[in-house]
Amino acid sequence: MIALLLALACQDGDYPAPVLGSTYRIDKDVPKPGGEVTIDVFTTEAECANAKIDEIAVCRPQIDRAAGEVRLSFDVRDPGNAQTLYQSVDKNSLSVSHNRNKQADFELFPHDPQVGGQLFVLLLDKTTTMHENGNARINKVYSALLRKSVIESFLPTGASKSGVVLVKFNTDVPVGLDGQAPRVLTKQADYERMIQDHLLAPSGGYTRLYNAVRWSTEDLLKMPEIANFVATRNAEPTIVILTDGFNNETSRDTCRDNVPRLQELVDGLREIRRSPGSFKPRVFTVGLGRPYRMGSKPEGIKAKDVTETSLCGKYGDYVIDRGLELEGIDHVSLDWIAEAGGGVSFTRDDSGGLAEVFKQAAAVRYRWYTVHYRVPDNFFHRQSFDARLIYGERAETTVKIHPSPFLDAPTGERVGADRWVTPRPLRDSVAVLLTILSTLVVAAFVGPASFNARRALFRRVRPRRPG
Repeated sequence: MIALLLALACQDGDYPAPVLGSTYRIDKDVPKPGGEVTIDVFTTEAECANAKIDEIAVCRPQIDRAAGEVRLSFDVRDPGNAQTLYQSVDKNSLSVSHNRNKQADFELFPHDPQVGGQLFVLLLDKTTTMHENGNARINKVYSALLRKSVIESFLPTGASKSGVVLVKFNTDVPVGLDGQAPRVLTKQADYERMIQDHLLAPSGGYTRLYNAVRWSTEDLLKMPEIANFVATRNAEPTIVILTDGFNNETSRDTCRDNVPRLQELVDGLREIRRSPGSFKPRVFTVGLGRPYRMGSKPEGIKAKDVTETSLCGKYGDYVIDRGLELEGIDHVSLDWIAEAGGGVSFTRDDSGGLAEVFKQAAAVRYRWYTVHYRVPDNFFHRQSFDARLIYGERAETTVKIHPSPFLDAPTGERVGADRWVTPRPLRDSVAVLLTILSTLVVAAFVGPASFNARRALFRRVRPRRPG
């Protein structure tokens, strides 16, 4: 015990730092390099205070060995400038591991919702295939966009900071859904009227998908009305691209032709995400239909280069126009675009699924999060362990935690129907310790007190022997 206390007293530096209310210590978190964003775990009260978080008691780490529970708080930051990014992290996009063992029993709690508005740019494919088979596909989009829940997600009742821009692409330069210059719609009635009047109107042309994405993340956001809306309302741009096919610029295009085009696009999106500035667009992609082939984009945020094999598989020399596009959607391109643009890619084939995607893209974003997880046996808390958080394929960080091999903090308690334990106050431990100490003091006092009492009463230490 003395050696342990001396070792702790002689620690060089701030880490491992004590976890308040426990006998654990925690190291500084170590992000995995190369991530699009960075997960920053708050390991001390000082880090919570530096991040200007008011709920310090909730922000700091909490660990209970008896219950096998760990609580960690984190935010998501730009790796280039360490700026906090408001994110819509949910349980489906977060993975929690304890010593590389994925944990199913965890819960995520968001804090501090974004106070600024959002600008939603809906970039809609209006090429020939969207109107085939009696407008079957465009009707699904129409139904999804006019659902009350979707409208409320984009333009909440009573909110004045959010807006929607409806854009169609079937030519070299995308235009507003009504064929005019794009404009910001801030009222639900205007949004509904625009869709009802113009979405189902027949149109045609090639699917210049990559050009439309590039235009929406660069030229569109520089238009005076759009730029002014973003600046004056602190509205972060969210771009949702919906298509039912492939990038197709001429009738002779093959899948192989799209390899350098896609590489140029994702490089541009990554550059935008790395550039300084508070309002960088996030790009979500939605494929309406089924994937044209098995397989998907290579996993991992380090898969930087687009190759013919990764994009096309064995279909590199297949013609797109009236060829590959009839087999399904180019889901692989959509995966690349969404990852490079900081969003998520979806594939859906019904209006209900589309509606859920639109609502997810419009989800409220939060400044920081708390994750609770529980291991099935507290045996796993008897030695140092790694807690790992993985945010989709965008970021990963690890923090090492060290329990004391000698001492344990008081066991937490569950209050009411709470799933997670609450630390017991120090007075609970003090009451137990005082009882034990009092007993020891009394036991140590009785012997000497009895001796002194006999000596005072009988003037001798021992009774006199007879004779």
